[in-house]
Amino acid sequence: MRWRVFLFIVLLSTTTAHAKHKMFEREYVSQYCNGAIEYVLPGRTRVDCLTDEYAIEFDFAPKWAEALGQSLHYAYLTHRNPAIYLILESKKDMRFVNILIPLCDVYGIKLVLIENY
Repeated sequence: MRWRVFLFIVLLSTTTAHAKHKMFEREYVSQYCNGAIEYVLPGRTRVDCLTDEYAIEFDFAPKWAEALGQSLHYAYLTHRNPAIYLILESKKDMRFVNILIPLCDVYGIKLVLIENY
């Protein structure tokens, strides 16, 4: 009986995780990346997309702060320029863009907006 409850919880959590986004992050990466996808770095972290020029972090707009830190970290480790591809699923997500733009200017991060609404 316990394994059935566990299985139900696992299935429910994976179903609801996808339900809150229109597409999985990896689908955006596959669509927009023109480089190595999930490039593994020392320490076993992974760059979403690594090109000759950029270390690109893909993330949903509410996770803008995480994307900022990861893009800088990955750029430092790969000796590439930092980039963020920010996924917007609603016009309301522009509030996160407005926070992120000045920070990208200060740190020299290329910001690309993926609008899916």
